[in-house]
Amino acid sequence: MISGMFPYLLMLALPAVFALTGTTRPRALLLIVAAVYVLMIGFRFQVGMDWNNYIGIYLLRHDWPIARILGRTEPGFGLLMWTAGKLGGGLILVNAVAGLVFCIGFFAVAIRCREPMLAILVATPLLVVSVAMSGTRQAMACGIIFFLFATWEKRSFLQRVALVLFAMLFHFSALFVMIFVALGTKASNLVRLVSAAVICGAVFALVAGSDPIEKYSRLYVSGQHAQTAQGAIVQVGVLTLAALIYFMLRKQWVSIYGESRLHDNLAAASLIALPSIWISSVGAYRFALYFWPIGMYVFGCLPALIQSPVGRAFYRIICVVGSFATLVGWLLFANTSFAWLPYENWLMNRGAPLYQHNLHGTER
Repeated sequence: MISGMFPYLLMLALPAVFALTGTTRPRALLLIVAAVYVLMIGFRFQVGMDWNNYIGIYLLRHDWPIARILGRTEPGFGLLMWTAGKLGGGLILVNAVAGLVFCIGFFAVAIRCREPMLAILVATPLLVVSVAMSGTRQAMACGIIFFLFATWEKRSFLQRVALVLFAMLFHFSALFVMIFVALGTKASNLVRLVSAAVICGAVFALVAGSDPIEKYSRLYVSGQHAQTAQGAIVQVGVLTLAALIYFMLRKQWVSIYGESRLHDNLAAASLIALPSIWISSVGAYRFALYFWPIGMYVFGCLPALIQSPVGRAFYRIICVVGSFATLVGWLLFANTSFAWLPYENWLMNRGAPLYQHNLHGTER
């Protein structure tokens, strides 16, 4: 068991070591960490609860006609599978592209934090390992949305809408982010709130009418291991903690980093997500994944508000210890973590030729 989780510990140790130094602009180091994360996420082999489910989806859909793909939900992912099939890359190529897209958005957020390695460190156990190494479709959508949030102030209203629609081509839940687009417009408060309410109603109607969140949970996560309220509390709880810190220290925060309506809205949504678990644990968990930029921002920028050098060093140590404890605890005790152990990488798997896909993944 311990040897099987060793690659995950090494993966987390990389940003942890750099985080302890408090470096603020480690661009060369970030490239190294990013390369490791892309390889770990994109070329994982028989890792994650969704592995076999995606093999089934790939076998079913990769040779569909283009017209049929475009007529189905999330055509972007269908086109990716179709392209992988034509190139002979199979599921490995699909995962590699998804891992790259996720990491582009993930590191775009991290590099905008005061201490990027801290942001990466805190997000790795519950976002990178738990989500990006299993839920390929939503990992792609998250990567696109994270990139949008990282470049939010540079984007026009139409560009924001376009990026959300692009993310929806890979996972329909990205529609939820339209609420933040509406709230981020320069219209009057009434118009912004009404627009957000309409979008929220549309999302609720979609979920209540066809129950797609639960449907996707059954399709892409084995039924007996579906996301539970306990697991969702852990996932969402970290973001809620970040939101509480943000609002408690907002005055000092603004004096250093300036006003950000997006950060205010993401923090508020993170607070709302926690009680939403008791309405739909799967829904709250799925939607809250898009709030991780506020978690990365808070934990990666908080040292600037700590005056004492000793205090900042102590804070970094707490983040490192807490992140390792979260990762080890999740791998040992989560009801689905058996599917992540042991970690295997396709590039090192029995010398298999590049782009050869495995269509017979074993249950773990």
